[in-house]
Amino acid sequence: MKKLLKIIGVLAGVAMLAFVGLVALVVVSFAGTSKLLDGFEPVPGVRTIKEKFVSSYMVEIRRGKVLLIDAGMDRKAEPIMKALASWGLKPDAVEAILLTHGHSDHTGGVLAFPKARVYALEADVPLVEGKAGSNSFMGRLAGVRDTGIRAVQALRDGQVLDVGGLKVKVFAVPGHTKGSAAYLARGVLFMGDSADSLKKGGIAGAKWMFSESQKINHESLKALAARVKTAGVRAMVFAHSGALAGIKALEDFAAAH
Repeated sequence: MKKLLKIIGVLAGVAMLAFVGLVALVVVSFAGTSKLLDGFEPVPGVRTIKEKFVSSYMVEIRRGKVLLIDAGMDRKAEPIMKALASWGLKPDAVEAILLTHGHSDHTGGVLAFPKARVYALEADVPLVEGKAGSNSFMGRLAGVRDTGIRAVQALRDGQVLDVGGLKVKVFAVPGHTKGSAAYLARGVLFMGDSADSLKKGGIAGAKWMFSESQKINHESLKALAARVKTAGVRAMVFAHSGALAGIKALEDFAAAH
């Protein structure tokens, strides 16, 4: 019995060390990123909704109607509900949710808006719905779990989506996931996890622990820089870091890689 307890103790200690090491790796990987600011509006009609370490974005379509870029990780979407209320809106004001990719910290609140249409790039629809997993280091650890999200409408690269009269340009930026997307609406380029802004200036590509291919991610960012060069981008926003004006940081990244 004593031997069994000793083995259990050793295994528990190893598991704890592995967990602590994993947390340390995550902390280090995000150490140089700039700070997310809850409620920040990079342009009028676009609001940052911070939820712990991740953000979603509320975008005004027209008076009384909005779309969401991502939906956070809270299944009740309480941070988003609070942001809606600050604009005098109720949950039914959300007409659509555009997902930058299918990771759970971006899809958690989707089911809190049953009347909203949900969109993602076609390659990430199985990930959003929990029918497939992510082939990243953390994705393989997490495995596959049914999210309960269904009827996700597939988007394609280069598509211009009309949401209640608001035009949203869709860009495929694979690498973080197979179907990672960036969206351009109201002059704001929504980058999701495909890049992060840095405290020292500039941007970095997707974090390796959570990404399927950094090489493909970097190639995607270089291609994106060329595609949005004349698109009138006023600001870039990111899921885990602060906003940047214009696209100079993206162009600098492309030039350096």
